[in-house]
Amino acid sequence: MSLSNTLFTFVPCPATDFRKNMNQSGLPDFQTNPDSVIFRKASSKEDYISCFSLLHDVYVEEGFIEPSLPPLRIIPHHKDPEATVFMGCLPDDQAENMPIYTASMFPDNKQGLPMDEGFKRQVDALRDQGRSLVEIGCLASHPLYRKGDKKIPMLGNRMLVSYAIKTLKADDLVITVHPKYLKIYEDILLFEKIGEIPSYSYVNDNPAVALRQDLHTWPERLKKIYAKKPIEKNLYHFLFESGPAFNDLPFEEEKEGAEKYGIMELIKNVLLLTNM
Repeated sequence: MSLSNTLFTFVPCPATDFRKNMNQSGLPDFQTNPDSVIFRKASSKEDYISCFSLLHDVYVEEGFIEPSLPPLRIIPHHKDPEATVFMGCLPDDQAENMPIYTASMFPDNKQGLPMDEGFKRQVDALRDQGRSLVEIGCLASHPLYRKGDKKIPMLGNRMLVSYAIKTLKADDLVITVHPKYLKIYEDILLFEKIGEIPSYSYVNDNPAVALRQDLHTWPERLKKIYAKKPIEKNLYHFLFESGPAFNDLPFEEEKEGAEKYGIMELIKNVLLLTNM
């Protein structure tokens, strides 16, 4: 063994590196093609209502919002026709429209992004570089499918990453999270913290951290850390090499247009009722 290797072996790692290594070692075994959940875009009024209902209930439980009537969590940026709502559902016929996971994706455009509310300076710094941004928000998974098991949220992450890169051709993902989830995004998913505030109006004045992910450099950074791990623990393989991430079920163009109009009207009416 060379001297350099000996030194590398016995010099203690910084505390942050030790923490990251411990968190990375605690990853679940990744299921790339689970039979138990179908991931897809929400495509009907019933889908949207189910997703917004799940989001409402989870956010109330977490203390991120107060209960509302109707019990649906919708933000103004859901009115944007470019916004997309995703869902993970059980394949059972009776539960096909009952999500156990949901997330929304908001491309940056003239309406801006939800996180402009608290982090406009940080987001503008990325815009000034000419980068195409996509915000992930309104994430929720049913408590029965997340406590002690990260498989469903991680499969949801895979779907969002695939859509942002392959469909939207985005440069960066941005997201705001509660500080208690920071270690997942920083240590495991390698997001970069770009801001932090003690009170964020979108989540009942809870603290929030803004994070950014460079989609161009991310695969290589993940590969450097995870490539030597067993395939079931290899986050690089899971996110970028493991096949289709969701089922895309488009409507015929005219049906999709009519359905989308009904969804937009639903969103506007709920926002009026909840004074958002």
